[in-house]
Amino acid sequence: MTDRLSLIAGSGALVPEVIAAAIERGFAIQVLTLTPRRLPAGVASVRLDLRDLQSGMNEIRRFGADRLAMAGGVTLTDSNREALLRKAGGAAATLGDTGMSRFAGFIEAQTGARLVGVHEIAPQLLAPDGQIAGPLPSPQLVEVGKAALRLARQAGALDLGQGIVVAGQRVIALEDIAGTDALLRRVSQYHRRGLAGDGRSPLVFAKAMKPDQPAAIDLPAIGPKTVTAARAAGIALIAVQAGGTLLIQRAKLTQAAAKAGLPIVGLTPDE
Repeated sequence: MTDRLSLIAGSGALVPEVIAAAIERGFAIQVLTLTPRRLPAGVASVRLDLRDLQSGMNEIRRFGADRLAMAGGVTLTDSNREALLRKAGGAAATLGDTGMSRFAGFIEAQTGARLVGVHEIAPQLLAPDGQIAGPLPSPQLVEVGKAALRLARQAGALDLGQGIVVAGQRVIALEDIAGTDALLRRVSQYHRRGLAGDGRSPLVFAKAMKPDQPAAIDLPAIGPKTVTAARAAGIALIAVQAGGTLLIQRAKLTQAAAKAGLPIVGLTPDE
């Protein structure tokens, strides 16, 4: 019996990689698009409007999906989040992404499909432990990366963002609702103004899962654009959680890191 996957697709380059992996593995796939995008020939497509979520759930049941995954960027206002949580039957501790995970159970109940992470469809996207791309960093820089991942996990307990920039043991900036690109733009401004990255304490950018984050929802991710933005911000090392971060467009990411001379490593954060 053919496995059937419904993919709720937002924006960004992750979506086509997940679709390609699903097709390669022999899934029958249906894509519910939140934003317009071109899909491969033969892939069933449905437009999903969050204001009429029930229609989307009906389409998933009609397709007969046994698995459901989410990929790509989605922008939700607080009113959007509150409305979705009301559908799920009540409030959560926060309106952040971890709080929104309660909505996942509602979708499973409505569709009969099991929610899976995109890494279960495309495991090759997960960051390995150790050197990923770019030049080999010094042991001292790797130690700063480990400390940065610990701090990222602590910050993630606030259910705000997954990214952090540190200089040695000093936190420079945290990712907020504006996302990773905005974080690195802020750090770039600090760097130009001489507020961070003076060469004595190299800047390290780290991304890690939030402590209570379900793996099926919004894993941390980096791609070639992340590398370019990090280099412009004066970042000396990108440290990501091994086995808990997605590497988007891996070949281009590797090329970007080599061109920028920027090391990327996968590390396991200490709890």
